[in-house]
Amino acid sequence: MSSDGDGGEMMELQAYQIMRNVAEHNGSHPCPACGVVMNPVEFLYGKGLCPECLDKRNHKRIEGRLA
Repeated sequence: MSSDGDGGEMMELQAYQIMRNVAEHNGSHPCPACGVVMNPVEFLYGKGLCPECLDKRNHKRIEGRLA
């Protein structure tokens, strides 16, 4: 993937990840927060959330306890 200057590299990477997971793991579960299709290991490890959404949730929980 090349940078075409539109600032959408993250969206392109996320779309690539979705397509890769759909192709490799047909029937896997989508993340309820962002819709990314996760492979079975990501689903079990993240308790239903993709790694990025799980990380965001954990950071919010930590910030809430520190405040």
